[in-house]
Amino acid sequence: MRLQPPPGRPRSALLATALVGLVDVDPATAFAETPSPAPAASPAATPDPAATAGATATPEAAPTPVPSPGTTAEPAGPTPSSTPSATSTPSATTPTTAGRAPAQRAAAGARALTLRVTSSGSPVAGRFYQDIGRYAFSGNATGLAAGTTITVHRRAAAGKTWTQVAAASLVDDAFSARLPVTSMGRFVFVATTGGAPGSGDELASAAVTVEVADATTSLDEPAARVDALKKPALTGSIVPARAGVEVHLDVKVGSRWRHQATATTNAAGKFRVAFGHRVGTLARYTLRATTHAPNRDRWDVSGSRTLTRVAVLNAVVTRTTAAEVAKTWRKGCPVGRSKLSTITMNYYGRDKTMHRGVLIIRTDLVPEIRRAFGDGLDARFPLAKMDNPNVYGGNDPKQMAANNTSGFNCRKVVGNPYAQSPHSYGTAIDITPVQNPYRDSKGKWWPSNGKSYIDRSPLRFGMLGASSPVTKQLKKDGFFWGGLWNPGRDYQHFEYRR
Repeated sequence: MRLQPPPGRPRSALLATALVGLVDVDPATAFAETPSPAPAASPAATPDPAATAGATATPEAAPTPVPSPGTTAEPAGPTPSSTPSATSTPSATTPTTAGRAPAQRAAAGARALTLRVTSSGSPVAGRFYQDIGRYAFSGNATGLAAGTTITVHRRAAAGKTWTQVAAASLVDDAFSARLPVTSMGRFVFVATTGGAPGSGDELASAAVTVEVADATTSLDEPAARVDALKKPALTGSIVPARAGVEVHLDVKVGSRWRHQATATTNAAGKFRVAFGHRVGTLARYTLRATTHAPNRDRWDVSGSRTLTRVAVLNAVVTRTTAAEVAKTWRKGCPVGRSKLSTITMNYYGRDKTMHRGVLIIRTDLVPEIRRAFGDGLDARFPLAKMDNPNVYGGNDPKQMAANNTSGFNCRKVVGNPYAQSPHSYGTAIDITPVQNPYRDSKGKWWPSNGKSYIDRSPLRFGMLGASSPVTKQLKKDGFFWGGLWNPGRDYQHFEYRR
């Protein structure tokens, strides 16, 4: 159409009017280009309802741009985990496209990135534990080319430095990767199209916050004092509970820890292990339990516990069996087997450790024997052996030479084949014969390897005297001590005379 001037107006005036009309047009409508959308400044994340037991997403302020080198995690399949997860979503403060021109809104919605963080291989679904299982990263992208590298960055919740921890390529607008869980604490994750969050014009997901709980090994408090000859059962547990975990029981020796025993946890995460280190030794022990971390070369260590091995008599009295007197009783002996009792009890050895022995005595004298040997144990009076005389075929010279402490033995007096020994009645005991030798009526000393102990002053380790705890208690309970005989001497011998 051609412009025609109205009647009475020149064509030049019409041209000026048209130019003024062009100047009055809104520049935003007539000439403006649709701008590229600016990167979102770390939009906040809204928790996934399914993630209440696991990772949680919380709003994050714009991160300080501190790029740092990262490591690439192993890729995983694109199928999202069914485990509860933390998922990034835009926050209320994220810039929207409302109020923009249609062309601007179309461009702004063309590029987007999301991030989900789930737990993989955790014993508790949806939970993260130190050094157990893996982070499973996944997400979707809009407006990005296939094969675009997506990087995942992490920082401590209270920190500012970002570290790249994973990388994956887009496949069908999705990405996924995995990373072993290591340190415990609270961490923030963000996915970007390259570079640390806030370091440039990269596209970034909303931040996802994850809590990693401590995986612990615990050793229960044992009994403070235990029989030195026992192997007490120690118990404990691991968190999170799981079966088949190997637990080491360590004992402190000097300044170092030494592995002592191994146990395996049950389905409830509990374990039980016997403490058999240096059985019989009277000492205080410091113990701990340890487990090896699955994800790295690190041992999780329990708190230390202590127990003390102590000297206790722990006397057990039973009826004497025929087998127990097979070599020491025969028909015609002055006491029947039915009137005998076998006392099995602990004793302090000449090696200064605890041992367990057997003494057969007439049943009515059991309380007296228990009192005397209990006092001797409290005073750490040492015994070399306490074997059943059956071991020596009932031969008294042999068991004296072996330094054996014994009671009942139906036999004649050593050195006098015409006299019946008080041991035949179950009313006599001999204690440490080598350190306490016997001189018969002819002046011969028994055993021959005890001659160095004929001199009784001073009393040495294992030698009996009138003031020895065992001697004093037995005398109080009606026993006569052979060390008072004259001219003969029988320092090992006690016999009941009431």
